[in-house]
Amino acid sequence: MPDAPEDTVKAGSKHGFRWTRLFGLECNLPWRVWLRRVWKAVLSDNCEDLAAQMSYFFLMALFPFFIVLAAIVGYLPFTGAWPHVLTWITHYFPDPVQPYVFRTVTNLTQEWGGLLSFGLASSIWIATRAVISLMDGLNAAYNARETRTFWKRRLLACGVMLVFALTFLTAFGLLAFGGRVGHWLGTHSGPGAAFVVLWHVLRWVIPLVLLNFAVGFANYVLPNTQRPWRWVTPGSLFVVVVWFPSTIGFNAFIRHFTTSGAYGAVGTFFVLMTWIYVTNFILLGAAEMDSELEKSARTFHSENAPQRLFVAG
Repeated sequence: MPDAPEDTVKAGSKHGFRWTRLFGLECNLPWRVWLRRVWKAVLSDNCEDLAAQMSYFFLMALFPFFIVLAAIVGYLPFTGAWPHVLTWITHYFPDPVQPYVFRTVTNLTQEWGGLLSFGLASSIWIATRAVISLMDGLNAAYNARETRTFWKRRLLACGVMLVFALTFLTAFGLLAFGGRVGHWLGTHSGPGAAFVVLWHVLRWVIPLVLLNFAVGFANYVLPNTQRPWRWVTPGSLFVVVVWFPSTIGFNAFIRHFTTSGAYGAVGTFFVLMTWIYVTNFILLGAAEMDSELEKSARTFHSENAPQRLFVAG
């Protein structure tokens, strides 16, 4: 006998209601069944291959995106802020990659004249290709068929990239200058020390909220499907909770169990590509989580709609 009952839920079961309602959805889906469906969707949608394809475009667009980010920072009212921003961003890269990325981006952004003309435009064009690849991956996760025109996809990718850049810069501002701002506000406000403690907690919590927003925004805007906006989804929480520990674990593995440094630039490229691949796989897995939950909610409502109309009549 096949194990069919594992992936089926009785119509009258309420085991899944309690946790799905936390995300604004109503369906009788136990979380264990949901996780099994997510895993099957990851395999059937070939998320491993999609993550590898996305990693190529993400790596190709990495340095152009930094150039765009440097141009944005150049217009901000902070003198010499770009080296601090770049140091903060590269801190989240694998250890062997950090010096290489820092030196390369620093050299690329020294010629400010080129950044303000054709160089900036071409960098934006190349950087949006990574967003396009993410768009295609999310379409696969949400079973959406792409019907948008080439230029509409490019303009949408530019807007999403700008949102990502502003999100990164806001998080950097809170982490880098939040201490000074909190101290100044604490000395010029009534609560004093209590306010400073609260501010120091918020300046670490808000970047996590921004990361959750960035993931939710990408999943809302990029796939070619109509989805209601939700501030918190299982997928966005999954990225926030899993990505940082995954990066730390990857760093520990590289530091203690590999000798990538012996291979020079090739080893650095391999480490960077692997880290980007892991990041993309996490993003696709998160999209599959939201997709399976939303499909279950639609199925539940369609199956129970006639019964509700009958009772109402």
